[in-house]
Amino acid sequence: MASHMGESVSNKRRAAHLLLAGLTATTVWSTGLAAPAHAAGTATTAAAGTVADPTNVATDEDKVKAAAAIGVNPGIDLLVLNDQAFVFALYQRDEAGPYVKAEALRTYLSSDPHAAYDFIVNGIFVAADDDAHAKIVEETAKARRRSVAVTVGLDPSETALIERNDRDFIFAVWQRVTAGSHVWTAAQAAIADGTGQAEWDAFLNTGAAAAAEQDLRDIIVDGDEAQAAKLRAAQLVAAKKSLLQLLLLPVTDELVNAPDRQFVLHIHNNAKGDEVSLASQVALNTPDDKLAQALTDFIFTGGAAANKRDEDAAAAKELAGYKTRVTAIRDAAKTDGWLPNLLAAANQALTTGTLVALQAFLLKGQDEARAKDQKSWGNVALAGDRVGILTNNSVAYVKEGTPAATSWVNEYPGGVKQLVLAGNRIGVLLTNGDAYVKEGGLSTGWVLEQSNVKQLTLAGTRIGVVLTNGIAYVKEGGLSAAWVMEYQGVQQLALTTNRIGVVLTNGIAYVKEGGLSTGWSTQRSGIKDITLTTTRIGLLGTDGTAYVKEGAITGTTWITELTGVKQYVLNGTRIAALTTGGIAWVKEGGVSTAWVNEEDNVAKLALDGDRIAVLFTDGTTALKDGGLSALWTSQKSVGPLS
Repeated sequence: MASHMGESVSNKRRAAHLLLAGLTATTVWSTGLAAPAHAAGTATTAAAGTVADPTNVATDEDKVKAAAAIGVNPGIDLLVLNDQAFVFALYQRDEAGPYVKAEALRTYLSSDPHAAYDFIVNGIFVAADDDAHAKIVEETAKARRRSVAVTVGLDPSETALIERNDRDFIFAVWQRVTAGSHVWTAAQAAIADGTGQAEWDAFLNTGAAAAAEQDLRDIIVDGDEAQAAKLRAAQLVAAKKSLLQLLLLPVTDELVNAPDRQFVLHIHNNAKGDEVSLASQVALNTPDDKLAQALTDFIFTGGAAANKRDEDAAAAKELAGYKTRVTAIRDAAKTDGWLPNLLAAANQALTTGTLVALQAFLLKGQDEARAKDQKSWGNVALAGDRVGILTNNSVAYVKEGTPAATSWVNEYPGGVKQLVLAGNRIGVLLTNGDAYVKEGGLSTGWVLEQSNVKQLTLAGTRIGVVLTNGIAYVKEGGLSAAWVMEYQGVQQLALTTNRIGVVLTNGIAYVKEGGLSTGWSTQRSGIKDITLTTTRIGLLGTDGTAYVKEGAITGTTWITELTGVKQYVLNGTRIAALTTGGIAWVKEGGVSTAWVNEEDNVAKLALDGDRIAVLFTDGTTALKDGGLSALWTSQKSVGPLS
């Protein structure tokens, strides 16, 4: 990849990162058996697919429709932009709501070459719908507060009062109504220490109306019949205003003073909720001898109760929709295999299951988790005199020569989640699942080996992949050689020039030796990771125990090397283990020789020949060449891992 490409991607991401920080700070809210196809292409082709052609797919009509989703009529200045620039321009518009802004920025940062077009023709409409729904929810909450204001005798047009949150609104009610009244007492109880949204909802939905009704009854009892008649009339007017406010319908003197049947008929013809429509129809269809009471009941209590049922149904539908979207992200993260933080965050949001938890995940939680996952991909790789560094922003660098060499080549300028070296080959696995390999010099062209890849591994002239559907394939020879399917249900794949090892999703490890189509030999169960040399097999158990055996693959003599291990590597006569406490141990020679403590505070390590490389928890790296006690030479930093 040309160096200027790396700079443009890097600068774009740095700028966008600052914008993302501002956004999150201000926003609260078929498993086939056929061998995989392969296609050759150069680095230039890969770059064009990521940077040039896909960014001009959207038509002017597509862009006009997308902009209209947020109420923008785009001029020529917007229509001439490429897809990514257009998406970013929409992000910057004041008309864009928080969901549109979050999704637009997420798209702009994505390494997926189709993300911008997908956002323009689909994503913006989903996000705009979320913003619109959030606005409806906000207006519905204000309508409920206006309704209560009418009921308790406060001014529903007082904007500062209605825009308060539920608790502060109830507090204002308590401050303004007559001390000692039933409304005053109910409001005081609703905001007492230890209360929460459930108590506030109860007051706003039914409590205020019931208390106001009791206050009115007390006044009627204490007054004469003429006064009582006036109070009842005033109570009916207040109830009608309250119901209209609650249903987001215009309030007019003509309507609230209309006969009850005409009033209820107006609600039936204009209210949007199915339950309100049904309840009003039932009241209107009541026999004449009971009609007056049915209409009164609807005005005072039935309409509000029906509206609550409509709101509950809408909330349930909304919640189900958010759960579906979070579940899709969770399932994709699980399939991907490189997004543990995203998987955990999605599972947590689904477990919590509240609207707020799901919205928070979709707005910013998923981005925070993805950022953590991307940093966790940072790595160091070795092959002969080559050293590879995968930075915390997914840029792959490789150099060759002595440990002190400083001529790093930007091999892939972004979107890399795995970097693999073997001999004179370099492999990268991109975030979109494409696996590329190059052979020869550091600046040779890339060949697209496979798509939908979860793991890439190299050894000699062998290339292995595990697809997202769990099928492992291996090829041997040139970069365009034919693939051979090795196993299904694979969690991890390991290669040497004469051996292939797999760990299945059920924890059973198998190894074969010789050609690609030879038979498998069962090794052990309860395994999560496998590492191979041409004469040794290393297995890491799900309990963190590292095992090794030497000789034939059918041998049964396993040596327990170490416990509490999170990374395990074999290379030649060396064995390396990284413990959960961050200590890197290496031994050389027989499988039972003594361990040497190489370094502490290590996040990852690599072995090849006489070289050892470590990635420290602070993101720095070091390399030694020679004996186990040789001196370290600092290498290129990966960047902060957290």
